[in-house]
Amino acid sequence: MSKHFHHSSCSCLAGLSRRGVLGGVLGLGLGAAVATTALPALAVDDGYEAMLMKCIDPRFTTDSWKYMTSRGWQNKYSQFNIAGGPIAAVAPVFQEWRATWEANLDISVQLHNVKRLVGMAHRDCGAAAVAYGDRIKTDKAYETEMLSQALRAFRDQAKKRQPQLIVELGIMDLNGTLETVT
Repeated sequence: MSKHFHHSSCSCLAGLSRRGVLGGVLGLGLGAAVATTALPALAVDDGYEAMLMKCIDPRFTTDSWKYMTSRGWQNKYSQFNIAGGPIAAVAPVFQEWRATWEANLDISVQLHNVKRLVGMAHRDCGAAAVAYGDRIKTDKAYETEMLSQALRAFRDQAKKRQPQLIVELGIMDLNGTLETVT
């Protein structure tokens, strides 16, 4: 019988190292946690009430969440964030992004039975300036008109892809208030 000497390149005791033992213990704990919570995770997905399409601008994260929650949709909506939000779905300068948005909308409707789409643009949007020029930064009436036009085009495009959706539009101000666009 030969005698085996353990050395630094020997892997036969790797499972007994601190990392290996800790990983095994954590793995068993995680497995037990998954086993005890797996059944609720298999519940049928009844879908989401709405989907929010908005800009990535972090100044509006909390206010858009507050708005959606005020509608009774906390944890009942999905969202798609991209620079410019609905503007990115319609402005020619962002044409390359459109297919991603459309595929995401389609799969969200398919997987989650989304009933309503909320298109939310916002004031002082850098992507809007890229799409429509710097005048949008200094002329509020022009900004309102351009954002409203983009939102209406967004609604038209979404309704062509998913005619059953209810589409709501709004422009969020820097103070968090939302102006409805019809």
